[in-house]
Amino acid sequence: MGSTQNVAVNRAKGWQIALFPFNNAATNVYFAFYNYFVYWAVLYLTGSVGTAIGGVVISSVIAIAVSTFASLFAPLMRIFDGVTDPVLGGMMDKTKTKLGKFRPFMIIGNIMLAFSVILMMLISRVVPNTLSWLQWTFYIISYIIYVLGYTCQCAVTKAGQTCLTNDPKQRSQFVIWNMIGMIGSIVLVNVMAGGVLTNEAICQKGIIFYEEAVANGGKSVAAIIEELGAGAAQYADVINSLNPDATYVYLRGAAYGSQFYDIMVPFVVIVSAVYTVMAVAAIWEKDKPEFWGVASEPAKIKDYIGILKGNKEIRWLVLSSGLNKLASTVATSGTVAFLLYGCLMGDYNGLYIPFYALCFVFMGAFFLWGSKTAGRKGQKRGVAQFTVFAFLFYIGVLIMLCIFDPNNAATHLSLFKIVDGNFTLTINAYTIFFIILYGCGYGAFNCCDNLTIPMVADCTDYETYRSGKYVPGIMGTIFSLVDKLISSLQTLLLQLFIVVLVPGLSALPGESTPYMEGMQLSCIICFCVLPMLAWLVTTFCMTRYGLSGRKLQEVQAVNAVRKAAVNGGMSMEAAMQTWQTIDQVPDMFVLKQKPRINKKTGEIIVEKENFIDKIYNKIFTKREQVSGEPSSNAIDIPEEFRTEEIKALYASVSAQEAAPAPAEEAAAVKEEDEQ
Repeated sequence: MGSTQNVAVNRAKGWQIALFPFNNAATNVYFAFYNYFVYWAVLYLTGSVGTAIGGVVISSVIAIAVSTFASLFAPLMRIFDGVTDPVLGGMMDKTKTKLGKFRPFMIIGNIMLAFSVILMMLISRVVPNTLSWLQWTFYIISYIIYVLGYTCQCAVTKAGQTCLTNDPKQRSQFVIWNMIGMIGSIVLVNVMAGGVLTNEAICQKGIIFYEEAVANGGKSVAAIIEELGAGAAQYADVINSLNPDATYVYLRGAAYGSQFYDIMVPFVVIVSAVYTVMAVAAIWEKDKPEFWGVASEPAKIKDYIGILKGNKEIRWLVLSSGLNKLASTVATSGTVAFLLYGCLMGDYNGLYIPFYALCFVFMGAFFLWGSKTAGRKGQKRGVAQFTVFAFLFYIGVLIMLCIFDPNNAATHLSLFKIVDGNFTLTINAYTIFFIILYGCGYGAFNCCDNLTIPMVADCTDYETYRSGKYVPGIMGTIFSLVDKLISSLQTLLLQLFIVVLVPGLSALPGESTPYMEGMQLSCIICFCVLPMLAWLVTTFCMTRYGLSGRKLQEVQAVNAVRKAAVNGGMSMEAAMQTWQTIDQVPDMFVLKQKPRINKKTGEIIVEKENFIDKIYNKIFTKREQVSGEPSSNAIDIPEEFRTEEIKALYASVSAQEAAPAPAEEAAAVKEEDEQ
């Protein structure tokens, strides 16, 4: 049965597609700020705060103990998350309120996130240093609230896409707007915290002194005062408390001072709240039962195991997405930025923000390329292709870091110098090659990282196709759990490959930490090796993942006809038995992509298979095939199970088929005139 009408398509308005990704930006604001939770723990959980701007004197043993606790506490919270995530996912799938299914979780989650950082970093300061146990209690409670709030809101980013649109081209546009949201979230927080607030004219810097032996870099009090110069005066209180017979190392930076948190906490809360309002507005019209997928009983918590066991696509995607997230969080962390631009290259303030800006120029180009590729050839194609590209470019970055020599200026990154107010361009060949290789690699891996997000909606649709259950909440919380597991591993890996690997380093490096033996290897591992290993596994995952091309078209078509029949009174069991493959689906329920038209000639553009297409099709598409052709054995919805809307569509289709073609109609008119 042919038809120009199609009830399988659920498309969103352009502004809805543009604004909904800002729900991800709202949680990413807190995700980027999460890096400073450990600094807060070291500064305020030792019971040794010396001045209003954050001066602390602690032994290296205490410093390592507190830093290690803060690093290990996050994974411990993931065990707690293992209990809360299934509960919240099940709650979301069962939720049906006047505000819809998803909006309540977005609003409540953002409020909890705001309260968590306000409680942790502002309210807790009223607790006297003598009540260390109460400070720890505030920290732990705040962190628990943070975990719950992050789960509530983050899960909606993945789950909400299922009701927003099922058009593959529209889903692929998520990556473009998510990039803009990323610039306004992760980039904005990192630039603000790691760039703007490092200027002492804006934010006074805190300082932390660690008792350390001379053999491990410790210096006398007199030497430290001389090294700090005029800046020593602002730390007079804490310096006077130092033992003149002991030796110390110190960390100095905005993130170690309380003024930093006075600025950053309100900044993070306000920016995230604005993004949440934008996302809530975007999903408002779509967060309704008619867009929630097949009407069936929601899954129960115990069904998590069944889903993970039976839905192989979600397993491959979770592994792929998780490792891409690990690559992103480790390589782009503030700690690695301090290590690369500060410790190795010796000019953190002169390199960090310019390089960040340059990389986003590359990322913008790759996101446009990736969105276009995913829209035309599928999300999976984009992830597989750009993961391979990222790996290839990072081979070059790895070589660049391996030839770095701390004593050879020609192997140092350098952009400009300002001496006595005079600006001098100092860029060299090493810097130019590094910018090109790193910029392209950064753009490619961020592209594939973001393309996995709309694939969650595809996996949710596949679960409905496979089991008859509409479980966006469970799917969303599976990914939020992985997201948080990876974020906790980030801190642990940084501790392992930087603090443990570099002799004499008592804590994660700051902007003024000097170069030490072993830092080059640490930077190579964190900046290149770990991400590259993750991308190799991701590439393998994409050879096993099968939701793209014709298979995804089959999933959408089968779900559409089943939903129409269930809405008309047919049982889900009967609908699943009746329609199982795309050849059984009536034409009006088959989602078709519009052909590409040459705007000048009006002809349909037929794309030829290029070199990349041939490689991709040979390696990655074996699991995307379906056995039947669309509608070749179509089974119509029985009359008794047709809603009024479906009856009208069937009547319209029948009328179109009964109407004579233009040529036949003209011949009939001519014959009548002759008679």
